[in-house]
Amino acid sequence: MTKRLVHDWVARGLLAQPQRRRTGQRGSEKALHTGAQRTLFLDLLRRRQPSSVRPLAEFVLVCWLFLGDDDVVSTRQALRALRTYVGDPRGSRAWAKSRASQFVHPLCDPRLGTACSRRELLKAFTAAFYTGTYNREDLIAKCAPQFEDKSAFRDVLRSIKRGPIPGQPESLLMHLDVVLQAGRAVQDGVVDQDVLEEVRVQYMKIRRADAEWPRRSDLESAMSELLVGLGVVVLARSGGLSPVPITDGIPAPPPKRQNDPSSLLPKCHSDV
Repeated sequence: MTKRLVHDWVARGLLAQPQRRRTGQRGSEKALHTGAQRTLFLDLLRRRQPSSVRPLAEFVLVCWLFLGDDDVVSTRQALRALRTYVGDPRGSRAWAKSRASQFVHPLCDPRLGTACSRRELLKAFTAAFYTGTYNREDLIAKCAPQFEDKSAFRDVLRSIKRGPIPGQPESLLMHLDVVLQAGRAVQDGVVDQDVLEEVRVQYMKIRRADAEWPRRSDLESAMSELLVGLGVVVLARSGGLSPVPITDGIPAPPPKRQNDPSSLLPKCHSDV
């Protein structure tokens, strides 16, 4: 661990800026990170990979979205982490494959399609995330086998309980369009803190209306939902879409839930 690493992580949004401590008329003492940020730093060190910081940026963003606590990760820090996460889509085909795998994960269940159709589906979506473009008819054809067995598809939905999961190829491509739009908006500098705050408000509004939230599956799908929500908000602000996030419907608010979202994450919300 070096000072250069810390400065680099601050610039990339993995850590927040350290806070200066005022000492009256004499100025201030050396800046320090908060206890929550120091705990987050230790979590990131344990998760660090030599090849990419993007998985670390994803972890920071999920903490920001899932916990909804700016004392842990502020929206300002989350915006820098988002820019790190999106980066250059052509920078790494392996990263494009990772994003594609996360996006189509429910459709790669062994109960859907065949091993060959699942491989072709992942390959097609990897190319879409890598290039930012795709052939609509070709991609619909690649998706179709996963939706043919309606009974199996319903079984998958019931078993994994994660969303948003489109119910037909055309809806899946609409989700893809929204996610790609979100990536372009981040690259073009269109996304600011106000946009991110709106995404989080919408996410928490929907999730807190779910009596079983949070589940482990909610944590696993949080990044995908963030990108979909981001794309929806960006399109809504440009006049191209309703600001209501894509969802299968919002149930009536249940009684006060017992689950604590922080229980599914490392203790980065606690001071040390």
